[in-house]
Amino acid sequence: MQNLYRLIAIALLCFGGCAAQYVLAPDGEYDYRVPIGRGDARAGFETLFASTVKVVWTPQYTNIFYTHDMRNDRGLLLHLPLRDENSPTGYRLLRNGIRETVDSYSKVGTALVISRQSVANQYNVAVALTNAHLVTAPDTIRYFMRDARGMETKVLERISIKTSTSLHVVNRDGERISAKIVRLDPEADLSLLKLNIPHLMKKPWPFLLRLGKTSDLQWGNFVYIAGHPKNKMHLTAGTVSLDEDKDRFFVDAPIRAGYSGGPVVAVRDGLPNFELVGLCRGATTETFRLLVPHHRLNEGATLSPDLLGHISVEEREVVEPGLGIIVSIEAVKRFLLDSRDSLRENGVDIKTDAALRMWGF
Repeated sequence: MQNLYRLIAIALLCFGGCAAQYVLAPDGEYDYRVPIGRGDARAGFETLFASTVKVVWTPQYTNIFYTHDMRNDRGLLLHLPLRDENSPTGYRLLRNGIRETVDSYSKVGTALVISRQSVANQYNVAVALTNAHLVTAPDTIRYFMRDARGMETKVLERISIKTSTSLHVVNRDGERISAKIVRLDPEADLSLLKLNIPHLMKKPWPFLLRLGKTSDLQWGNFVYIAGHPKNKMHLTAGTVSLDEDKDRFFVDAPIRAGYSGGPVVAVRDGLPNFELVGLCRGATTETFRLLVPHHRLNEGATLSPDLLGHISVEEREVVEPGLGIIVSIEAVKRFLLDSRDSLRENGVDIKTDAALRMWGF
């Protein structure tokens, strides 16, 4: 009886003073909803971030603009210029109707470092995985004149020719690292990069967490995605939707530009038990056509019949929130294993590297 009283007293004490905890028993499956933290979850995220780098790819283009003569020999205004076989566009130009400029833009995304090896010189060689669309762009882009209905004509107004590119990554400490493309697979939207890292630079580390299985994912599993929207490291998360195509799945997460190429990790039986299940490919987009006034029109101006002639129709692509596309870990592994020859040619020892053995080498 005395032991019974003691048990009742302990129960009452805990009811009044012990903090309640919601704990799920391990079941060996990937978690649903927000995973429960056990141990140092922060350290798990820092390990993930240490092997994640920002990718910056910058193509440079030479632009040639053509200004056509829109009047005939009698000075009457035409809808389209007259034909001229001696013109580079095939249509009559003004006397000083050719102008050249040079410009560039940058694509920013994310890559996952999967190997880092010491070499004889002052650099380490590292290998990183990212998306192919982050490091590619058309060699030549042509823009054509539109008629009064907004339909594209055959009259060339501008041609942009890619003349050079530059590629680098930025580690967690903000240090810049030179990079080059080793292999591309546009269909799978995957790319392999080689990084030259100074010996004394601590980060990035190779990816040290476990590889998961996309085939183990179920509807509603919870995943995290690391990326660099707005040029800063960010973390987003969402629930999984499966697809008939086993090389991809979808995530209901707010994915924006900068998350492409970012690692996607699922949690098996609570944080920080991360497993890599894929790479973020990006989000779906929707195209809209908008009426856009001329930039010289003042804000709040009344659109009179005369001002209507200054309105144009523009086509814009808008990211659909909450529908992220993920390349499965199985597709990533196949791409990497098919890159054996490219890695050897770039001085990567695929036989002795412990990190690469994890990927099946």
